[in-house]
Amino acid sequence: MLSLLNEALEWRDHAEQAQEVAGQLTDPTAKNAVLELADSFDRLARAAATPAVARRRELARQNSA
Repeated sequence: MLSLLNEALEWRDHAEQAQEVAGQLTDPTAKNAVLELADSFDRLARAAATPAVARRRELARQNSA
């Protein structure tokens, strides 16, 4: 379970970094693209922290053993 938390935190960190980069950009197209990337990272962070994801991974590990 700790690895899932770490994964979620890593994705969240990527989202924050992308938001910081977007704040420094002046080109609207580039800024929007980086903000979309930040949103994707944030969605990945939320998905990684979802209990259903943890359960699916646990079942996958059991099936592969």
